[in-house]
Amino acid sequence: MKTITRSFISNTFFANDLANKIKFDKLSLSKNIDYWKYILVTKFNAKHGESIIIGHQNLNIDYLATIYAAAELSLKIVIIDYIRQDNFNDLNFFDPKTKVLSPIDIFIHDFNNEYLENESPGFEKFNFFKRYSKRTYSIIDDIESSADIDQDEFNRISNIQPCKDDILIKATSSGTTNTPKVIEHTHEFIHAVSLRNTQLYKTGNAAVHVKNLNHGASAAVTLFPAIASDDISQHFIYSVDEDGPLTEFVELLSPYRNEVSFMSFPYPYLTDKFVESSNDIGVTWPNLNLITLSYIVESAKNAVRDKKFKSIVSIFGSTETIGPVFTNHITTDRWDCDSRYFKKVDDFYKIDLSSDGKISITPPVYNFPHITNDYFIREDEFFVHQGRSDLVRINGEHFDLATINKLNKENDKFYIVVDTVSQCLYLAYWEDISQEEINSYITEIENNFKRITVNKSMQLIKKSFYYGIKLDNELLREYFRNHIT
Repeated sequence: MKTITRSFISNTFFANDLANKIKFDKLSLSKNIDYWKYILVTKFNAKHGESIIIGHQNLNIDYLATIYAAAELSLKIVIIDYIRQDNFNDLNFFDPKTKVLSPIDIFIHDFNNEYLENESPGFEKFNFFKRYSKRTYSIIDDIESSADIDQDEFNRISNIQPCKDDILIKATSSGTTNTPKVIEHTHEFIHAVSLRNTQLYKTGNAAVHVKNLNHGASAAVTLFPAIASDDISQHFIYSVDEDGPLTEFVELLSPYRNEVSFMSFPYPYLTDKFVESSNDIGVTWPNLNLITLSYIVESAKNAVRDKKFKSIVSIFGSTETIGPVFTNHITTDRWDCDSRYFKKVDDFYKIDLSSDGKISITPPVYNFPHITNDYFIREDEFFVHQGRSDLVRINGEHFDLATINKLNKENDKFYIVVDTVSQCLYLAYWEDISQEEINSYITEIENNFKRITVNKSMQLIKKSFYYGIKLDNELLREYFRNHIT
């Protein structure tokens, strides 16, 4: 069957829940999958084809089991940046991605209902998604005793299986150049991508899984294929707290430093935190290959150079194609390679590069081309990323990047950075400048827009943000997001 079910889990699967000091194998996980299938149907009223947000904060056997249970029931797992830090204080705000995904049928989480009802500080995001979901359940408060299980019904539900054409993942396009649109992927496609990606895990011993596992790329690139791989002898799971240091995580994982082979951190700042915490307790990871969904920044390259870990690979793909389509691989032998230089992984996707530099990607199963908003040029074996297309949107306002480029060319003392994730602009300046001049230029920038503001400004060392002859906007964005308050 070309579907994502427990049959796609390796028979040698063995997991170590580091925080809870619990170990479990495929049989234990399979029993939990049946339990959560029963709960989803009988307690949460889940029906074939409904959409679901799996909003657990704790990464454990129940989280993994719920993902597979939802898949076997043919629920559409909604992909959102659920774990990413956001300011959701304004519950009247209705972001474009939530709008196109709504109404979400089921939202489940692992907090006590009293926290949500009181709208306590720190729980704004839960309340936000509760507002745009038809049904919300706490797996802490809304499940009765297992003694109430109807065994006949339990057996019936455990036998439910998906069809290959059923939708497994529901997400949105990036929305960078226009209104986000819904992207849905079938079991057959995700199975094909995941099966192909098992090749990524043929040279290691142990994989580490952290939060946000039901993110689309994380699921098809790291979760499903790694768990399906017979070459991975052990899986470590831990709920990383993205707001704080990773010291406890590193301490718990350090006894396995020589075994750990694969781990995914979608964003560069998590890699930085991981290296910082590793340095604090004096541990290196000689066989660890990190996977990231972003450009590889200078600090990660330096960590590979200094043998803090073995390598880091940047994955290029899109919501429509999943991936990896291209990869940029930094190793100790080539630690200083340009992060824009990608190589084609294999022939899984059909790749065409148009005369104007746009990439057309035709995935299998669907067999129709998707033209991305990314531009590349070809240099021998490399596809060199040149950036995104010209139109972007911040706070619901569309504008042409030519406006920003023009300002940057006219005033070389400043450099404006666009951040569509944090919905703002940043302003870097390269020399000592009076606050009056800075404020005046910020006003000049903001006069070009209606709802777009400069949220942060800082003097930086220009040469630290170059790749080749160009400033690296991704590196600047990450620096402003994570190092400047």
